Amino acid sequence: MRSSHALSLAAVVLALAPLFAAYADPWPALAIPAQNARDARAPTPRPPAGDVDVRARHLVNALRTGAPADVEAAADFFLPREPFLAIKDMSGAAGYFSTLTRAYRHDIEAYRREVPGLAGATFARFELSRACTWMSVGREANRLPYWSCYRSRLYVTVAGRERALPVHVMINWGDRWYVTHLRPWH
Repeated sequence: MRSSHALSLAAVVLALAPLFAAYADPWPALAIPAQNARDARAPTPRPPAGDVDVRARHLVNALRTGAPADVEAAADFFLPREPFLAIKDMSGAAGYFSTLTRAYRHDIEAYRREVPGLAGATFARFELSRACTWMSVGREANRLPYWSCYRSRLYVTVAGRERALPVHVMINWGDRWYVTHLRPWH
């Protein structure tokens, strides 16, 4: 009797497996940095800004020219696809990533339209916000923890004057910081 129950349970589990597999996109094949380890129960030390200035310069070039090659180069300031898919615990994470990258490109275009003089802008500096929150596993549909910083600032010089452009959300992957929302998400 027990073996028939075990077989019945096994059959149910096998039948339902495709449904559970559909809950989250497959885990990408990449190494998970210690700063984003799934078993981190307490916040890991918040990484310093690191190479953010180097990659922020690519964003400034895209804001200045709007050229497709410069906008593509500015993609290195945005969280890469594989880490995004590792972090997100949701069905359709790949589609959501595509939506966010389209929004990033749209936000670049919007800044170009709305901020006078960006065609002559030069990079001044980048300030990573101090308004940061540790996002533990389970928050914001994530399966890995990360730091999320809000309202960082990209400073550009336009016509001899420094101007701050808000960078709405940045998160860490390992010891590097990446944009996930250049402007507020609507």
